Amino acid sequence: MRVSKVLKAICGFSREVVVIGVGVISGPRPVLEIHVRSKLRRRGRCGRCGQLGSWFDNGGGARRWRHVDAGFATVELVAVGRRVDCTGCGPTVAAVPWARHDSAFTRAFEDLVVHDAIVGNKAAAAVRYGISWRAVNNACVRLATEALDRVDLLDGVTAIAIDEVKYKKGQRYLTVVCDHATGKVIWAAKGRSRATVGQFFDALGDRADGLEFVTADGAAWIRDVVAVRAPNAIVCLDTFHVIGWAIDALDVVRRQEWNRLRQAGAAGAAKEFKGLRFLLRRNWENLAPGQRAVIDRLARANRRTFRAHQLKEELRDIFALPPTAARWALDQWLAWASRSKLAPFVRLARTIRTYRPSIEATLEWRLTNGIAESNNASIGRIRTNARGFHDPHAFITMIMLDRAGLNPQLPWDHAA
Repeated sequence: MRVSKVLKAICGFSREVVVIGVGVISGPRPVLEIHVRSKLRRRGRCGRCGQLGSWFDNGGGARRWRHVDAGFATVELVAVGRRVDCTGCGPTVAAVPWARHDSAFTRAFEDLVVHDAIVGNKAAAAVRYGISWRAVNNACVRLATEALDRVDLLDGVTAIAIDEVKYKKGQRYLTVVCDHATGKVIWAAKGRSRATVGQFFDALGDRADGLEFVTADGAAWIRDVVAVRAPNAIVCLDTFHVIGWAIDALDVVRRQEWNRLRQAGAAGAAKEFKGLRFLLRRNWENLAPGQRAVIDRLARANRRTFRAHQLKEELRDIFALPPTAARWALDQWLAWASRSKLAPFVRLARTIRTYRPSIEATLEWRLTNGIAESNNASIGRIRTNARGFHDPHAFITMIMLDRAGLNPQLPWDHAA
């Protein structure tokens, strides 16, 4: 077998790559030089827009692209950086089948670097492959841009989940939109405001008329924009947030009772009461028998806190009922909470009445914001692995690569 065929097989070159020579530069770490050219001779494609154009010149001469290492040797491809005369872009470096435009790396090497940056972080990928952090970041941007140009993530979307995720201390957030059908992130931008949600609907355009469901929390900056830009969509209020409101109300009652006991001089009872915070927050079915006995004793020791706990559990149980039964149970719960003489739950009843159409939609269609919360957990892993992000756009790039399904194939899964 000829050396050129061996190199093409080992390096994973496609048919469009022609090997014309090979050499080795000795040193502490040898460099395997593979001289290549594109199979296309007469005309080339513009590296920017991809249009065919006549050859212009040989550019600055030979160029080098780092390829996937072979054993202990660094592999570099060497080729003439020819330029084409593009009608739209002017004289531009011609596209080559082994590398992306404006990159010093081959596609295979770049895909491997980006893959490692996704599963780990950019700094670790830079150290592993002996390149700079900025080179890794630029590779991520190039790959994400190429993937987003190839696929429209907003096409055919009918049910979305909108949520925010913190990217930096100081109340700095990103707004993230997920598709219920695929479970993937389809859009992300800096900020959490009406203007930010408006940017998403600007990108969605006329396709907003096809939206059937939107799940979100009770934030007005989401709901107000959805009501205007997607009036036909059914807005479902996330179950987790409704139950979270009840847990917060329960905690307010517990603190009020703790302060009352402390001021009455019952220090021992107050101390024991303070330790009930996390026990009261847990779901009843997840409690051990001894923990249930502690809560049962509240029926005699502190009726107000016991009643608040019952209200929290009853509200949680409503979301497990069939739609018709759930609506009836919600009526009963609202009446009970309103006359409970527990101010936090009286306020909660008023809040739930305000959001009742969205809560009933959740009971009817069983859609929650769980898909967004799941993606937020993975996004948090990306942030933690990277030790934080200074630039939100770099964070968004990594989110789209990892959570939007744009992550690259490994080099051995496709030809270079």
